[in-house]
Amino acid sequence: MNIDLPQHLPNETILINDVMKVENGILKLQFPMNFHDCMYALTYYMKGNERCSYCSKTFPKEKITLDHFIPQNFGGPTIPNNLFPACKNCNLEKTNMLKPFYDNYLSLPTRGEKKQFLSDFQQIAHFLHRWYGFSFIKDWVEEKEINHIIVNISLNGSYKGKKYKKIKNYYKEYQHFQKPLILDHKNFLLDGFNALMFAKDNGIIEVPVIVLENVEVIF
Repeated sequence: MNIDLPQHLPNETILINDVMKVENGILKLQFPMNFHDCMYALTYYMKGNERCSYCSKTFPKEKITLDHFIPQNFGGPTIPNNLFPACKNCNLEKTNMLKPFYDNYLSLPTRGEKKQFLSDFQQIAHFLHRWYGFSFIKDWVEEKEINHIIVNISLNGSYKGKKYKKIKNYYKEYQHFQKPLILDHKNFLLDGFNALMFAKDNGIIEVPVIVLENVEVIF
Protein backbone atom coordinates (compact mmCIF):
# COMPACT_ATOMS: atom_id res chain seq x y z
CA MET A 1 0.00 0.00 0.00
CA ASN A 2 0.97 3.65 -0.31
CA ILE A 3 0.80 6.02 2.60
CA ASP A 4 -0.65 9.50 2.21
CA LEU A 5 2.02 12.07 1.36
CA PRO A 6 2.01 15.85 0.88
CA GLN A 7 1.05 17.02 -2.60
CA HIS A 8 3.97 18.46 -4.53
CA LEU A 9 5.05 19.42 -8.02
CA PRO A 10 6.99 16.95 -10.18
CA ASN A 11 10.69 16.82 -9.22
CA GLU A 12 10.00 18.95 -6.13
CA THR A 13 11.60 17.80 -2.85
CA ILE A 14 9.69 18.50 0.35
CA LEU A 15 11.77 18.63 3.53
CA ILE A 16 9.66 17.80 6.58
CA ASN A 17 12.41 17.58 9.19
CA ASP A 18 16.05 16.54 9.44
CA VAL A 19 15.30 12.81 9.00
CA MET A 20 12.39 12.88 6.56
CA LYS A 21 11.73 14.17 3.05
CA VAL A 22 9.45 13.48 0.09
CA GLU A 23 11.34 13.06 -3.16
CA ASN A 24 9.87 11.87 -6.49
CA GLY A 25 6.78 10.57 -4.72
CA ILE A 26 8.79 8.55 -2.17
CA LEU A 27 9.00 9.27 1.54
CA LYS A 28 12.65 8.84 2.49
CA LEU A 29 13.54 8.22 6.12
CA GLN A 30 17.10 8.71 7.28
CA PHE A 31 18.30 5.85 9.46
CA PRO A 32 18.32 5.81 12.46
CA MET A 33 14.93 7.37 13.21
CA ASN A 34 11.87 6.82 15.38
CA PHE A 35 9.17 5.62 12.98
CA HIS A 36 6.23 6.68 15.16
CA ASP A 37 7.68 10.16 15.66
CA CYS A 38 8.14 10.48 11.90
CA MET A 39 4.56 9.45 11.18
CA TYR A 40 3.23 11.91 13.75
CA ALA A 41 5.32 14.74 12.30
CA LEU A 42 4.21 13.86 8.76
CA THR A 43 0.54 13.75 9.77
CA TYR A 44 0.69 17.11 11.54
CA TYR A 45 2.48 18.54 8.49
CA MET A 46 -0.33 17.34 6.19
CA LYS A 47 -3.45 17.62 8.37
CA GLY A 48 -2.62 20.46 10.73
CA ASN A 49 -2.74 20.62 14.50
CA GLU A 50 -5.55 23.06 15.27
CA ARG A 51 -8.92 21.46 14.40
CA CYS A 52 -10.37 18.28 15.93
CA SER A 53 -11.57 15.75 13.36
CA TYR A 54 -14.42 14.64 15.63
CA CYS A 55 -15.96 17.69 17.28
CA SER A 56 -14.70 20.10 14.54
CA LYS A 57 -13.66 22.69 17.13
CA THR A 58 -10.39 24.59 16.93
CA PHE A 59 -7.87 24.40 19.75
CA PRO A 60 -4.40 25.69 20.62
CA LYS A 61 -1.75 23.44 19.12
CA GLU A 62 -0.83 21.96 22.48
CA LYS A 63 -4.43 20.74 22.92
CA ILE A 64 -4.46 18.69 19.70
CA THR A 65 -3.31 15.07 19.64
CA LEU A 66 -3.44 12.39 16.94
CA ASP A 67 -6.01 9.61 17.09
CA HIS A 68 -5.77 6.22 15.40
CA PHE A 69 -9.02 6.08 13.41
CA ILE A 70 -8.81 2.29 13.46
CA PRO A 71 -7.45 1.76 16.99
CA GLN A 72 -4.09 0.14 17.47
CA ASN A 73 -5.62 -2.71 19.44
CA PHE A 74 -7.58 -3.62 16.28
CA GLY A 75 -4.43 -3.54 14.17
CA GLY A 76 -4.61 0.12 13.16
CA PRO A 77 -1.14 1.23 12.02
CA THR A 78 0.59 4.48 12.92
CA ILE A 79 0.58 6.01 9.44
CA PRO A 80 -1.07 9.19 8.08
CA ASN A 81 -3.86 7.17 6.42
CA ASN A 82 -4.99 6.12 9.90
CA LEU A 83 -4.10 9.20 11.97
CA PHE A 84 -6.36 12.21 12.46
CA PRO A 85 -6.00 15.35 14.60
CA ALA A 86 -8.22 15.13 17.67
CA CYS A 87 -8.62 17.25 20.76
CA LYS A 88 -7.53 15.56 23.97
CA ASN A 89 -11.12 15.19 25.17
CA CYS A 90 -12.37 13.41 22.03
CA ASN A 91 -9.27 11.22 21.85
CA LEU A 92 -9.67 10.19 25.48
CA GLU A 93 -13.41 9.66 25.08
CA LYS A 94 -13.07 7.52 21.94
CA THR A 95 -10.54 5.27 23.75
CA ASN A 96 -10.15 2.03 21.78
CA MET A 97 -13.53 2.19 20.05
CA LEU A 98 -14.02 1.80 16.34
CA LYS A 99 -15.75 4.83 14.80
CA PRO A 100 -19.27 3.28 14.47
CA PHE A 101 -19.20 2.35 18.15
CA TYR A 102 -17.93 5.80 19.10
CA ASP A 103 -20.80 7.40 17.13
CA ASN A 104 -23.28 5.21 19.02
CA TYR A 105 -21.64 6.15 22.30
CA LEU A 106 -21.96 9.88 21.53
CA SER A 107 -25.65 9.48 20.72
CA LEU A 108 -26.49 8.19 24.20
CA PRO A 109 -28.20 10.86 26.33
CA THR A 110 -27.11 9.94 29.86
CA ARG A 111 -23.82 9.28 31.63
CA GLY A 112 -25.18 5.97 32.96
CA GLU A 113 -26.01 4.72 29.48
CA LYS A 114 -22.57 5.69 28.24
CA LYS A 115 -20.92 3.89 31.14
CA GLN A 116 -22.91 0.74 30.38
CA PHE A 117 -22.08 1.02 26.68
CA LEU A 118 -18.34 1.12 27.46
CA SER A 119 -18.70 -1.98 29.62
CA ASP A 120 -20.60 -3.80 26.87
CA PHE A 121 -18.07 -2.74 24.26
CA GLN A 122 -15.25 -4.53 26.09
CA GLN A 123 -17.15 -7.80 25.62
CA ILE A 124 -17.73 -6.98 21.96
CA ALA A 125 -14.05 -6.12 21.55
CA HIS A 126 -13.07 -9.55 22.90
CA PHE A 127 -15.28 -11.16 20.24
CA LEU A 128 -13.87 -8.96 17.47
CA HIS A 129 -10.28 -9.74 18.47
CA ARG A 130 -10.95 -13.48 18.41
CA TRP A 131 -12.91 -13.78 15.18
CA TYR A 132 -12.18 -10.75 13.02
CA GLY A 133 -8.41 -10.29 13.30
CA PHE A 134 -7.25 -7.80 10.68
CA SER A 135 -10.55 -7.65 8.80
CA PHE A 136 -10.77 -3.88 9.48
CA ILE A 137 -7.51 -3.31 7.54
CA LYS A 138 -7.51 -6.41 5.34
CA ASP A 139 -6.73 -4.44 2.17
CA TRP A 140 -3.49 -3.23 3.73
CA VAL A 141 -2.17 -6.49 5.19
CA GLU A 142 -0.29 -9.40 3.67
CA GLU A 143 1.70 -12.34 5.03
CA LYS A 144 5.47 -12.41 4.72
CA GLU A 145 8.12 -14.93 5.76
CA ILE A 146 10.23 -13.56 8.59
CA ASN A 147 13.50 -14.48 6.83
CA HIS A 148 12.61 -11.92 4.13
CA ILE A 149 12.42 -9.07 6.65
CA ILE A 150 15.50 -6.87 7.03
CA VAL A 151 16.41 -5.62 10.50
CA ASN A 152 19.22 -3.31 11.60
CA ILE A 153 18.90 -3.14 15.37
CA SER A 154 21.54 -3.69 18.06
CA LEU A 155 20.37 -5.76 21.00
CA ASN A 156 21.54 -4.27 24.29
CA GLY A 157 20.28 -6.63 26.96
CA SER A 158 17.03 -8.57 26.88
CA TYR A 159 14.25 -7.62 24.47
CA LYS A 160 11.71 -9.62 26.46
CA GLY A 161 10.19 -6.67 28.30
CA LYS A 162 6.61 -5.46 28.71
CA LYS A 163 5.93 -5.10 24.98
CA TYR A 164 7.19 -8.61 24.27
CA LYS A 165 5.09 -10.09 27.09
CA LYS A 166 2.00 -8.24 25.86
CA ILE A 167 2.50 -9.76 22.39
CA LYS A 168 3.02 -13.19 23.94
CA ASN A 169 -0.14 -12.98 26.05
CA TYR A 170 -2.27 -11.70 23.16
CA TYR A 171 -1.03 -14.43 20.83
CA LYS A 172 -1.64 -17.08 23.47
CA GLU A 173 -5.25 -15.95 23.85
CA TYR A 174 -6.20 -15.23 20.24
CA GLN A 175 -3.67 -17.25 18.19
CA HIS A 176 -2.78 -14.31 15.97
CA PHE A 177 -0.90 -11.04 16.24
CA GLN A 178 -2.65 -7.91 17.41
CA LYS A 179 -0.88 -5.57 14.99
CA PRO A 180 0.88 -6.11 11.67
CA LEU A 181 4.55 -5.29 11.29
CA ILE A 182 5.37 -2.26 9.12
CA LEU A 183 7.98 -2.52 6.34
CA ASP A 184 9.34 -0.16 3.71
CA HIS A 185 9.24 -1.19 0.05
CA LYS A 186 12.55 -3.04 0.43
CA ASN A 187 11.21 -5.06 3.39
CA PHE A 188 13.18 -3.06 5.94
CA LEU A 189 11.47 -3.27 9.33
CA LEU A 190 10.01 0.08 10.43
CA ASP A 191 7.75 -1.02 13.27
CA GLY A 192 7.13 -4.30 15.08
CA PHE A 193 10.54 -5.48 16.31
CA ASN A 194 9.16 -7.26 19.39
CA ALA A 195 6.55 -9.09 17.30
CA LEU A 196 9.28 -10.21 14.89
CA MET A 197 11.41 -11.51 17.76
CA PHE A 198 8.42 -13.33 19.24
CA ALA A 199 7.84 -15.00 15.88
CA LYS A 200 11.51 -16.03 15.67
CA ASP A 201 11.49 -17.38 19.22
CA ASN A 202 8.36 -19.45 18.62
CA GLY A 203 9.05 -20.88 15.18
CA ILE A 204 6.40 -18.77 13.45
CA ILE A 205 7.41 -18.66 9.80
CA GLU A 206 5.04 -15.99 8.45
CA VAL A 207 3.82 -12.78 10.06
CA PRO A 208 1.23 -10.17 9.04
CA VAL A 209 2.84 -7.08 7.52
CA ILE A 210 1.95 -3.80 5.88
CA VAL A 211 4.45 -2.97 3.13
CA LEU A 212 4.66 0.77 2.47
CA GLU A 213 5.45 0.86 -1.24
CA ASN A 214 6.24 4.60 -1.28
CA VAL A 215 8.53 4.61 1.76
CA GLU A 216 12.27 3.96 1.74
CA VAL A 217 14.85 3.95 4.51
CA ILE A 218 18.14 5.53 3.49
CA PHE A 219 21.50 5.19 5.23
